[in-house]
Amino acid sequence: MRMILGRLLVVAVLAAAAAAAESEPRLPAAEQEGVYAVLEAVNPGFPWRASFPDDLCLAGPHGVSCDDDDGGNKSHVVGISLGYVSDFSANPSCAAPSAATLLTSGLLAASFPRLRSLFVYGCFVGDDDARPLPPLPWRLPPTLQDLVLVNNPALTGRLTISAASLPLLRRLVVASSGLSGDLPSTPFPRLEQLVLSGSRFAGRIPSALVQGLANVKILDLSSNLLAGGIPRAIGGLTQLVKLDLSSNTLAGPIPGELGGLASLELLDLSNNRLTGGVPAALRGMTAIKEMYLSGNRRLGGRVPADMFAGLKGISAVGLSDAGLTGTIPASLGESLRNVTYLGLDGNLLEGEVPPALAKMAGRVRLHGNRAVCISPEFLAGAPRPRIAGVPSCNATQAAPVTRRPVVMPVPLASAEKPAAAAPPPPMRIGSCVVVAMLLLMLS
Repeated sequence: MRMILGRLLVVAVLAAAAAAAESEPRLPAAEQEGVYAVLEAVNPGFPWRASFPDDLCLAGPHGVSCDDDDGGNKSHVVGISLGYVSDFSANPSCAAPSAATLLTSGLLAASFPRLRSLFVYGCFVGDDDARPLPPLPWRLPPTLQDLVLVNNPALTGRLTISAASLPLLRRLVVASSGLSGDLPSTPFPRLEQLVLSGSRFAGRIPSALVQGLANVKILDLSSNLLAGGIPRAIGGLTQLVKLDLSSNTLAGPIPGELGGLASLELLDLSNNRLTGGVPAALRGMTAIKEMYLSGNRRLGGRVPADMFAGLKGISAVGLSDAGLTGTIPASLGESLRNVTYLGLDGNLLEGEVPPALAKMAGRVRLHGNRAVCISPEFLAGAPRPRIAGVPSCNATQAAPVTRRPVVMPVPLASAEKPAAAAPPPPMRIGSCVVVAMLLLMLS
């Protein structure tokens, strides 16, 4: 009997200890208080403490993610996502302009010793939110690996971070912000994604930054105020899959060193001030799928048909409004027979459109050239000719230059709608994939 009572007592003691352990918060008090401070900074009007009084790792709001320590006895905050994205990612919404000071106040660094991810979406969008960040270094946890700030146009000031303070950073995304000034000039050797787009960054692209991006796969500096030339060192970033420098004021030639980017799938240098033609060295981009050089009005040169001959996987080429001259090479139809989009409009091209283009399984834009015309051979080779604005070669040779859009099909898998005036090029696959991946990974 005594043995049975002893065993029951041991079981009761163990059960009581287990119940006590379960009742103790797994999240350290300092981190619990830090989460409350962050939530109250972004939305002070909401009763966060009353609505979420328990352990925030076990019963907290969406946007706070935790992980256990090695022993499994404690939890720690490893991810904070702010800004309502959708009903499926209902992160805490932002309602206070002072929330921007979270980046410089040191609260995050002091409160979360294991924070790996910080995601801020649409928190600074109106005039009331337009308060420049103080001219101080951003004080973030050194454990941070992903820093993503998307759609914050009223977030202004400077991007003052360095690899010394964020040695583990592998993803830095600042898209659609009001941040300005120079790009960071220090290397980030662990970065895999560097996206600083749709902002007001100016000056040259620092060579020191480029040379310190040995592991980068995505480099997107589009839609800023960047000037100067394209650094030749970019050609040494052999792991690059996407390079987007579009919509800046970059000038000078396209470096032939870019031809060494054998893994590159998307190249977008459109809408800059580049000159010197399309370098033949780009034929080294054997994995390229999309190439956009449109909008460089002084690029000049001829259509680089020979360069495209070895790029078997390319599906979209933008050479619109690029100052191209001469005739359209007959070999272009063979080199680009698999493309779904070929923009040659707005140039200074002349002569007959090669009949081989009629067999391309895609769409060609040719309007706004000097004097191109359609030959009877082309018409005979187009199963469903629908050509507007390009004169027949039998017509008067003194026909004026047309500025109307010309869509020349070519056999498609499904029926197409008639083209509107100056239709935009197709959506770039790379950008959509990046944003989707970011939202999925950080939600």
